Amino acid sequence: MIARINLLPWRQRRRERRRRVFLGQLGGVTVGAVILALLTGAVLDGRIASQNARNQALLEAVGENARRLDEVETVRRHTEATLGRLRSLQALHRDRSATVRTFDELVRTVAPGVHYTSLIQRRSVITARGIARSNNDIAVLMRNLKDSERFEQPRLKRIDEVGEAQGTEQAAVFELTFATAVPHPRTAGR
Repeated sequence: MIARINLLPWRQRRRERRRRVFLGQLGGVTVGAVILALLTGAVLDGRIASQNARNQALLEAVGENARRLDEVETVRRHTEATLGRLRSLQALHRDRSATVRTFDELVRTVAPGVHYTSLIQRRSVITARGIARSNNDIAVLMRNLKDSERFEQPRLKRIDEVGEAQGTEQAAVFELTFATAVPHPRTAGR
């Protein structure tokens, strides 16, 4: 006595139900994955935008610092130029009194009968060209330069006798060099 029970429709319904649950779960997981991917993308886009904003701020700061550095460099160049002009002015002021003293001493050491035609100074060496009535006048000039506190090492480079052919009395054309001495502290105020 076995009764015949047909279990086929019941199994079919159970399979159908499991299939719907599976598809529902698969759809839920898919929707969850899509939502998770969108959220992850949004978070990453936000971070990228934030990093780009930081990078832009850094680039602006670097540009501002470069501009300030250029300004500092410009100010430094102007300062150096101003200091150079100041040093030049100080040197001119210092040399002005030295030049006056040098010309004063040149006038004191010139011998009667001697006339300078040119004076050229290169650093501390002065080259003098001139005309003298005689060789003795040139010798007196050399002694005066040697005895001077301001000049030292007079050296006669050349001397030429000039006769009456040039319309003057007997004369001598000369060229000599001498150095300017460093003034002593006690004579610097003269």
